[in-house]
Amino acid sequence: MVKYNIAVVDDQAMFRAGLVSLLSEFEELKVMIEAENGKDFLKKLKRKKPDVVLLDLEMPEMDGMETLAYLKASHPGIRVLILTMHNEEPIIAHMIESGAHGFLVKNDPIEMLIDAIYSVMDTGYYFDDRVSRALVQRLMLGNKVKPSFDKVVLTEREMQVVQLLCQELTTREIGERMSLSHRTIEGHREAILAKIKAKNTVGIVMYAIKNGLYL
Repeated sequence: MVKYNIAVVDDQAMFRAGLVSLLSEFEELKVMIEAENGKDFLKKLKRKKPDVVLLDLEMPEMDGMETLAYLKASHPGIRVLILTMHNEEPIIAHMIESGAHGFLVKNDPIEMLIDAIYSVMDTGYYFDDRVSRALVQRLMLGNKVKPSFDKVVLTEREMQVVQLLCQELTTREIGERMSLSHRTIEGHREAILAKIKAKNTVGIVMYAIKNGLYL
């Protein structure tokens, strides 16, 4: 039974076909959209709405950065995993700051990609060591990552949620740990996002690192 619908957006036809073939081996995943660039994807998005988009960066007509910006503005519920050959830390940090839910390199094992798909649907992000290093490096340099964190007051319960999110627990797992409902934890998470002006759970983790709430 299909659990998650996937879109693959990549201008390399052979890579795209190979990825679709690999994903077809997992019965809970269905590739519902294949597109050769962002423009092609947006046309198809009018008819179908995927849960997760596997998005390349370098594409003609409309690249991954433009496509991500459109999705964040118009379809914020769709999870976006950047899938590219570029693994430089500034690029990783920039894409996460721009709203991507995770980042992978095209030569990563398929098992890692599957884990990432489930992670972004479960927790809202895929946060591996590569992303962690890139974000910490950006924070240490004091470059660009300067959201409006001044004078933010989190309640004691919100602080607990922040610390547990940093441990990569899902909202359901956090609810069990704190003896609260999943809906209540999700409400705390949304309140935290609003207070710190972050886009997603990765933003919460970045906030925690920057402000010494989680080491």
